[in-house]
Amino acid sequence: MTRPGLLDYFLLILLALMWGSSFAFIKLGVHAYSPLVVAAGRITLGAVVLWGLVLLRKGGLPKGRSAWVSAFLCGILGNAVPFFLISMGETRINAGLAAILMSIVPLTTVVLGHFVTRDEKLTMGKVAGIILGTCGVIVLVGPETLSGLGGDLPYQLAVLVAAVCYAVSGLVARNLRDQPRAGSAAVILTFASVSIAPVALLVDQPWTMAWSATGALSIIYLGLVPTGIAMFLLLLMVARAGAGFVAFNNYLVPAVGVLVSLIVLGEIPAPSTLLAMAIILAGIAVANIRFGGQKNTRPIAPVMSKKD
Repeated sequence: MTRPGLLDYFLLILLALMWGSSFAFIKLGVHAYSPLVVAAGRITLGAVVLWGLVLLRKGGLPKGRSAWVSAFLCGILGNAVPFFLISMGETRINAGLAAILMSIVPLTTVVLGHFVTRDEKLTMGKVAGIILGTCGVIVLVGPETLSGLGGDLPYQLAVLVAAVCYAVSGLVARNLRDQPRAGSAAVILTFASVSIAPVALLVDQPWTMAWSATGALSIIYLGLVPTGIAMFLLLLMVARAGAGFVAFNNYLVPAVGVLVSLIVLGEIPAPSTLLAMAIILAGIAVANIRFGGQKNTRPIAPVMSKKD
C-alpha cells in the first residue's frame, strides 16, 4: 500500500460520483417499478458483474463457515434490506434528502462499534460527532416529525433504518478482512439476490408492470455502476490506498447526491437541507478528531458495505 497519489484522488471522486448518483437513479426507477423490483434488479446485475470479475481474475472465494455466515449477513443487512428500504423511502422523499440521511452511516457505526468491538470504543470526539450528527438529522427531517405529524416520517425512517443496516453490515464485514475481496463481494451480492429476487417475482410480478425504458435503464445503471463496478473500484482503492482513505467518501457522497439530484431531477434543496448536511458532515469530521493524544484505530466508515 502506497501513499495516495493523484490517481487515487481521481478514483475517490469517481467512486463518490457513482455512489452519490445512485439516489437520483433510484428515484427514476421507483417512478416506473416497485421498490422491490428496483432493489432486486440492481443487486442481481451487480452480482453478475462481480462474478465476471472473479472469473476473469481467477479469484478465490471465502473460506470457512464463519466467513460464509458473515457474507450471508452482509448480503441481507448490507444490500437486500437497505436497498429495498431506500427505494421505498424514495417513493415519497427527494433523492437528495435520502442521500443526506444516509450520511449518518459512519456515526451509527461509531455507536455500534463501541458495544460490539474491542478496538472501536467511544472517545470525546466521537461523542461530540454523534451529538452533532443527531442534531443534523433533526434539522433534516423537520421538528414536526418529532411530534409524529410529518407525513413523510415513515419514509424518512425507512432510509434511516437502511443506514443502521449498513452500519451493522460494516461491522460484520470485519470478519471478511482476510478473505478474497472480489470473491467475498460476489458471494455477498449472490446471497442478497437469492433472498430478494424471488420475493420480488412472487409479490410484485414485474412482468405484469407497464414497460418503462427510463425505469429499466435506471435499474441497469444501478446494477452496473453504483453496485457492481463501484464495488470493484472500492476493492481496488482499499488495496491501493487503504480503508481510511476510502472513508473520505462520507464527506463527498451526500454533496454529490444533492448535486446529481438537482441536475437529473431538478430537485432544489431547501436551506434547512443544506444546513443539516453541513451539521452531519461536521459531526463526521469531529468524530475523527484526536483528543488527548488518542487516535481512532480504524476509519469510522464501513468499507465492505455501501452505497445507493
